[in-house]
Amino acid sequence: MAMKALISDIHGNLEALEAVLREIRHQGIDEIWCLGDIVGYGPEPIECTDLVRRNCSLVLMGNHDWALLNSPVGFNTLAAAMVYKTKEWMRITDNSTEEDKERWNFLSQLPLSAEVGDMLLVHASPRAELSEYILPSDVAHDPDKFAEIFSMIDRVCVVGHSHVPCCIAENLDLAVVRGESFTVALNDRKRIINVGSVGQPRDGDNRACFVTFNEDVARYTRVPYNYRRTMDKINKLGDEYQMLGYRLGLGR
Repeated sequence: MAMKALISDIHGNLEALEAVLREIRHQGIDEIWCLGDIVGYGPEPIECTDLVRRNCSLVLMGNHDWALLNSPVGFNTLAAAMVYKTKEWMRITDNSTEEDKERWNFLSQLPLSAEVGDMLLVHASPRAELSEYILPSDVAHDPDKFAEIFSMIDRVCVVGHSHVPCCIAENLDLAVVRGESFTVALNDRKRIINVGSVGQPRDGDNRACFVTFNEDVARYTRVPYNYRRTMDKINKLGDEYQMLGYRLGLGR
């Protein structure tokens, strides 16, 4: 298998997405897969959706994408407010252009999962594609959860959703990603690979995160970007949205 790049949880953060796409091109990788949540939290969902459409050969539905198309059921107040703001920007009206309609149709037709060879790709979890979090802390607290998830995996399952990059093996060996670059050898053991977040990391590192992989290895890359520019754009939306910008600097 040729080298692929996996991205997830862009969340309307154009600066982060552009920085990641530049790094992917710099690494000479031609094929990109996106695990969803193109929209939500961030100020430029239209631009991010268009970049994903142009650059990704495989794209999945995320829970924020689904909420945009439907409603933000179960979202906290701030996340729901941003979904409704995004609806204002992206919903189809009598004045919508053909490009607007194509963009909305693209999002509405995204699949919940994909299987490529012995690899399963979902936004959140095989048990609940849009909603279940897979977190490093679950390894110690909920081993039965992983027994069921691994029973659904042939070899590798790649997820996003939690914004916390990590790798969990079937024997519950846990590798939490730290530093500039982190590599996981893909041997015969089943693994869950969480690719982290492009647009809103939550592991204390505010740099964008993505993963490259082939048959033998998965490699995490962190990419600095101008998060202050994204913060400024969010702050201009109103005082009620400022926390969404503030957390970008913290990586939390």
